[in-house]
Amino acid sequence: MNDGANPLVPAADTFLVSGIAAVLVLLLVWAVIRLARSRVVTAGERLGLLIFCLMFPVLGPVCTLVLLDRRGKARPKLEGSVGGTQQRG
Repeated sequence: MNDGANPLVPAADTFLVSGIAAVLVLLLVWAVIRLARSRVVTAGERLGLLIFCLMFPVLGPVCTLVLLDRRGKARPKLEGSVGGTQQRG
């Protein structure tokens, strides 16, 4: 019955599961913060992505971060603008 393992020291698989859980939580927090600070999505899209992140803990944050990154790059920029104002002439 006693296999000689110390019951106070966690097994290796416990460290692995805890590490994966910590990475998933950090990924979720990062996605939610980026989603809250983003200006490229509407309020309805933001709510939908937040629900998607919470329902699918692995796929949701990854898809949200990819979507926000692609939309941020695809946003058109004003040509000839310096400091937020357009140059004339």
